[in-house]
Amino acid sequence: MAVSAGILLSIAIFSVYYLYMHSTSQAVHVMIGIAALLLSTGALVGLLWFWTFRQAQQHWLKLLKVANRDQLTGLPNQQKLLRDLEKSEHTNLAFMKITNYNSILNSYGPAVTDDVMKQVASVLTRFEHELARKTQHYYIQPGVFSTLEDQFASYDTIAQITKALVKKLMSTQYQVGDGDYIAINVTMGAVRQKEDAYILANMALQEAEHNKLQFYLIDNRQSQLPATYKKELRLTQTLLQGIHERRVVAYFQPIFHADSLTVAKYECLSRLVDEQGNVISMPGVFMPLAHRANVYYLLSQIMVKHAVDFASKHNVIVTINFSITDINNKRTCDYLFQKIKKSGVGHLIQFELLENEVVIDARVITKFILQLHELGCQVGMDDLGKGYSNIERLFSLPIDFVKIDRTIMENISHNKEMRKLARGIVKMAQNKNLEVVAEYCSDAELTDLAIKLGVNYLQGFYLGRPKPHLFEQPVEEALAQER
Repeated sequence: MAVSAGILLSIAIFSVYYLYMHSTSQAVHVMIGIAALLLSTGALVGLLWFWTFRQAQQHWLKLLKVANRDQLTGLPNQQKLLRDLEKSEHTNLAFMKITNYNSILNSYGPAVTDDVMKQVASVLTRFEHELARKTQHYYIQPGVFSTLEDQFASYDTIAQITKALVKKLMSTQYQVGDGDYIAINVTMGAVRQKEDAYILANMALQEAEHNKLQFYLIDNRQSQLPATYKKELRLTQTLLQGIHERRVVAYFQPIFHADSLTVAKYECLSRLVDEQGNVISMPGVFMPLAHRANVYYLLSQIMVKHAVDFASKHNVIVTINFSITDINNKRTCDYLFQKIKKSGVGHLIQFELLENEVVIDARVITKFILQLHELGCQVGMDDLGKGYSNIERLFSLPIDFVKIDRTIMENISHNKEMRKLARGIVKMAQNKNLEVVAEYCSDAELTDLAIKLGVNYLQGFYLGRPKPHLFEQPVEEALAQER
């Protein structure tokens, strides 16, 4: 394109020069001068545009390269692996987990552990095997590497390559200080087929870990796939199809004011339904599958959309469960902030931080909460009392409310210690001006006890079950009918 433009510009300049040299008319000379000025200006603008285009192109190519590469190890990342799997012709995929990763982290700290991961990446990059043909290595998550061998090869060939790779990794000494070296332990799961390769390799790794094997290979022969994982694969495929067909929907469970028993807000809960809208799977089943299939972020985005749309449509407060995994996922957070800003209903959206992962850096969580506060959202702590880390977060994080853990609430009617713990949590929250939600109000006795504890809100099947629409029947009437 640039060459063609240059040729045309050269012809135009030559034509102007020719006319100027062979014309005696002053008017023609003036016109030629103007044409020359325009051509010069056009040439300058064209060159400037081309330079700007090239700069932008180089910038985006650089960003694309960074997006596909792990910044710690320099290896291609999980995103690049997923792209390469789509293009691979003869897929042989292996996941390699460093089983003593946490031990290294606890013993030497994150800086040394990161350096060990760089050393492992270097070993992988330099690894050579006479049977290997088209090999690429990846770093897909902390302590987990992956290798893709794109060649038509037998079961025995792939087994030889992967076993040699494990041996190389485990026989290498990794420096952790001046004169100090350690070894790593590796478990590997591999698969020899293109269809569902990522999921099956993950399953193979789990099978190796579960049976304390160093290496487990799933061939494309179904007989080698454990029955448990055959079932999990079917469920995962059902989930992926449900996501594609927009059958992951939101149900909304009402949360009530403890003093008036009127609806205060709703909790947004995910459900997988069939073509007729009947629930076929609950989050306790498909959420772990979503993590292993690398589509958890899609479920989070779907739930954010459902929650914001429901709050906007009905002008009600909606709470959403949010995990540390979500907070650490830039793609999920960018979608979340954009969706809330665009909707203008930040004051109607609340988030409950889930207590199922360890917070490594409280500063990241605090920054996330403060960003939500700027949008008008509130943030609470789910499952309070489940572990000591909850109590620590209560004092350190700028949260607005807490939810007492179910295991406490379901036992307060017959366990004095649990009742005492619940009372202590309520008092501590009140001292910090935090509101308290009591969930698992499954019957009249538990509901009455929760009210006597002094909580602000009540939630449970006794008061209202999750539905895909607004709560319809006044709770006072429902309770009166039941009693």
